[in-house]
Amino acid sequence: MRKMKYKKGILLVFVFLLGCSDQKIIEKTGFVRSIAYDVANNKEGDDLIKLTISIPKSNEKEALIYSTNAKTSREARMIFDRQNNRKIVNGQVRQVLFGDKFAKKGIWKHIDALVRDPSVGNRLHVLVVEESANKLLSRTYPQGQTVGEYIDDLIRTEANTNDIPFTNLYSFARDYYDDGTDPVCAIINETKDSLIIDGIALFRNDQYVAKIKPEDKMFFALLHDNLGSGNIYMDLSEIDQNPNEQAALLYISSKRKIHIVSSPDTLLHGGKLMVSIDINIIGSLLEYSGELNMKNNADQKELESKMSALVEKKSLELVDIMKKNKVDPLGIGQYARNIIPYSEWLKLPQRSILSDADYTIHAKVKIKDFGRLQQ
Repeated sequence: MRKMKYKKGILLVFVFLLGCSDQKIIEKTGFVRSIAYDVANNKEGDDLIKLTISIPKSNEKEALIYSTNAKTSREARMIFDRQNNRKIVNGQVRQVLFGDKFAKKGIWKHIDALVRDPSVGNRLHVLVVEESANKLLSRTYPQGQTVGEYIDDLIRTEANTNDIPFTNLYSFARDYYDDGTDPVCAIINETKDSLIIDGIALFRNDQYVAKIKPEDKMFFALLHDNLGSGNIYMDLSEIDQNPNEQAALLYISSKRKIHIVSSPDTLLHGGKLMVSIDINIIGSLLEYSGELNMKNNADQKELESKMSALVEKKSLELVDIMKKNKVDPLGIGQYARNIIPYSEWLKLPQRSILSDADYTIHAKVKIKDFGRLQQ
């Protein structure tokens, strides 16, 4: 009996020691917060990447920046391991940044490497950076945060107001694998003292091919999905003779409905795809500068009509960008493939069908209240 208890004691000690061998000591671990990818140089045929990582220090206001050129991200990680006295891990990665030149070559193999890493969460932000992601990550900003925390707060604030799509690792991978839509993500850029959202990147598969300008990102949001909140500024001089007529809607909500007008036989026999998109918007008028009198019901209706016309105009301009670059961030392909057998959809030249499609946009803006403009 005593011998058996002795053996059990040895076994417990052995198991305990085995458990200890797999522990990671926090003080000796470098938790990566941000990862940046850039083209290493401009030589033709050179596939080297410039990889940069940011590891916050314990004071949470500074970060260690490591950067190197390598053939793969795994090779770069081995180089980083030799440059510091910590074990680098990805468990706290919050954003992955791609320089625009790098993103134009295709980013899927790097996204896929993160998807396959069990220590990386699906919620990390995917972003495109105008010019150099390394330069952006290596700068210090007067906001009193590490650059990773600054980017994290910036993206969450903009996404919560629906100004930009909230693109994370999961949503990018989902849209990449879906043959009826294409991924999108926010573009960020540097200013003298801060960072700024500089538009929306449109991808064809995994290649960055087109940009939505920052002033048009809310119109893209109306096309891209239903909105529960947000603000929108409208320069009504684009559809009117009055150069000083502007309006702003606050607390908007919108619903988008996509209809495939073409019959299944039309698609199966090489006919043109006909798409109709209805956008219904409700919001409060925050500001208006123009000749209309907001105390007059007829003028209120006229303003709604002008705003509806502008949404239609801007939406068609964005659709033209998508058609020209053969991208489908709106998921029109999902609706088109649902009206015919999936096996037949796979046989069709999907990109050509979407780029040659005819679009009709019907927008309706309803102002639910006029605030202090109406007494």
